[in-house]
Amino acid sequence: MVIRRMIRPSIFAKLALFLALFALIPLYVLTFLFIVKRPQLLWDGLGAVSILTLLVLWGVIILARHLTQPIFALKRAAERIAQGDFSTLVDVDTHDELEDLAVTFNSMSEEMHQYREVRVDELLAEKTKVEGIVYSSEDGIILTDEDGHVQLINPKAKAMLELEEDTEALSGRPIWGFVKHDKLAIAIRECVEGDSPKIIREVNLSAEGVRRYYSISVSLINAPEGSGTAYWFVVQIRNITAEKELDQLKDDFLQSLTHDLRSPMTAVRGYLQVLGEEMAGPLNDEQKKMIHIMENASTKLLHIVSNLLDSAKMSAGKLRLNIAESQLRQILPNTVEIFATEAGKKKITLTLDMPERMSPINLDPQLLERVVINLIGNALKFTPDGGFVTVKFIELSDRIQGQVIDTGNGMPPEFLDRIFKKFEQASGTKGGTGLGLAICKFVVDAHYGEINVRSKQGEGTTFTFTIPKGLQQNERGEVFRVRPNQTQAA
Repeated sequence: MVIRRMIRPSIFAKLALFLALFALIPLYVLTFLFIVKRPQLLWDGLGAVSILTLLVLWGVIILARHLTQPIFALKRAAERIAQGDFSTLVDVDTHDELEDLAVTFNSMSEEMHQYREVRVDELLAEKTKVEGIVYSSEDGIILTDEDGHVQLINPKAKAMLELEEDTEALSGRPIWGFVKHDKLAIAIRECVEGDSPKIIREVNLSAEGVRRYYSISVSLINAPEGSGTAYWFVVQIRNITAEKELDQLKDDFLQSLTHDLRSPMTAVRGYLQVLGEEMAGPLNDEQKKMIHIMENASTKLLHIVSNLLDSAKMSAGKLRLNIAESQLRQILPNTVEIFATEAGKKKITLTLDMPERMSPINLDPQLLERVVINLIGNALKFTPDGGFVTVKFIELSDRIQGQVIDTGNGMPPEFLDRIFKKFEQASGTKGGTGLGLAICKFVVDAHYGEINVRSKQGEGTTFTFTIPKGLQQNERGEVFRVRPNQTQAA
């Protein structure tokens, strides 16, 4: 084995060697020439050279020490600053560039010392603010490392989780090891151990006679240096019981109100149909036109009432499908015809594009009609006068595909991510309930289908949805999709 060690001579040794060589080489050369000319004085010359060598070396050491002492002082001061002692100053009185360097070094040290004091005060102030926000928050906040060990927990979180231990006692084990409610512990663990940087879960802890709901959200943040871990988790726990109760009250109110409105609206439409068919007596052209306008208006109003009622049923889990064999060639033309008057008023060309022949398909015809009505209504609302709205259906091998294409103003990109949520409407929208698209997505999803939107401002919007073939429904109302050699339950 060969061991090589790098020799690193100090600046003192280098300087001493340089001075020694600079002084002794001329001395030895002169002595050699002197001895060559006078050989009889050999021993006298060697003695004199030895004494002069010792004197030169002594002087070289003193000079080298004098020159390197300020450098070593600067080095020691820099080491103390590196350790955090910014009060270190260097006293160098050489009246040369080394003294200028020392003055600059001292100035830098003072500036760093002042900056550190200011920075520490700022950090303490920020720490106080953060702690004030965290500890006064009405939400429970927990800071954990990547293994779930508690780094910080506010009193609200301890109360929500019913923790009696001190913060120090919570260290060493994951937070879910201390939580008494199994559902809550499982939800926190799944959030912390999940792959997403932002996870939100709702937990129902309701017991007999007591309703209690919690929302748990977990965010991933970078851990500070020196913490021994790459990232931390911020766990936020909110009591959303009041929000859930308010949503329930709202849904109950909507369901009750819309149910009471639907019956008289159905009666109004029935009498309008009797009048329109002249069963109560003949009508002139102007009266027929007015009856037709009232029928269209009542259809829209009934559509709004139905949306509100279906939204309440969706929230309560009571909106069910009634699967039946349906002929789209019979359903769709009548559905599109409902909007003929409205499209004519705005001079919009409303077109139905579908094959002459389509195979029967199992689906809920009334809910499919609701999807098409909602999409056409939106298209007409956002399409300027003289535009085009096209309803297009095609039959594929395993599904049908429907599209509603308009030449309207399009939608802003930031709205596309939440367009299918309840009560969501683009900014500047007037009228409507914001429920139509949410109901469309619910219906399509219930049919094992998919719905999406493609829109660009100034170029129009295209809604596309698909419904697969092979849907069936059993006696319990469960919907199945039957494929070759495969059956799935909804």
